[in-house]
Amino acid sequence: MRNILTRGGIEIIAVFIGISGGLWSEKQSELNKTLDSEKTALLSIRESLVSDSSSVFGIIESINKEQINIDLFLKHISNDTILSTKKLNSIMWDIVYFQYLVQDKSVYEAQVKNAGKKIIQVDSVSAAISSVYDGVYKHLDNVFMMQSDFMAVKTLDSFTNAGGYMDSKRFSISESLNQNQSLMFTTVFKDIKFISQLTFHYDTNFFIRNQYKWALRNIRYTISSINDYLDSQT
Repeated sequence: MRNILTRGGIEIIAVFIGISGGLWSEKQSELNKTLDSEKTALLSIRESLVSDSSSVFGIIESINKEQINIDLFLKHISNDTILSTKKLNSIMWDIVYFQYLVQDKSVYEAQVKNAGKKIIQVDSVSAAISSVYDGVYKHLDNVFMMQSDFMAVKTLDSFTNAGGYMDSKRFSISESLNQNQSLMFTTVFKDIKFISQLTFHYDTNFFIRNQYKWALRNIRYTISSINDYLDSQT
């Protein structure tokens, strides 16, 4: 009788161990799938952020160039330097056409934000990523509107309203319509509204550049956070 009970107890323990082992194996398999999904998402997001960081750095460099050109423009207007008509025309093109970040949130939205479950396991990394896509990039949308509506468009409008025009490589208004562009610039540079808008454009660019520098710091910090976490998993 004792042997039967002992044997029965062993069988119960064996069944319990088997069930526990099965549950552990199932949980481990689920964890491995989650970690694989996490790594795939992080690698894709990192690649996207690296591309964005290069773009933002290029935007900052573009603004630096634009500021140098506007400074030359203003010095020409105040007779502190003399620029050729060709150079003045080139600077106007540089002022009214600007670079901005073309955002691609598809990877983040598909693999993280709308995934239906928590993909990124470490809160600090998840928070850094969300901060960039839901915070920094939304702020850059507002920065873009400032660049477009209050700077580029208004500067171009004030230029054309003052009688200005720009020659392009594909079509020269000066040659086709027999216009004197040098005389045109002289006239435009006497227009107070244009000078006022140009000065506003120049001053605001310092603020715009700082916003992109701030964005670049956040993007690079997030890339570094992802790298540190991935390295810790190897």
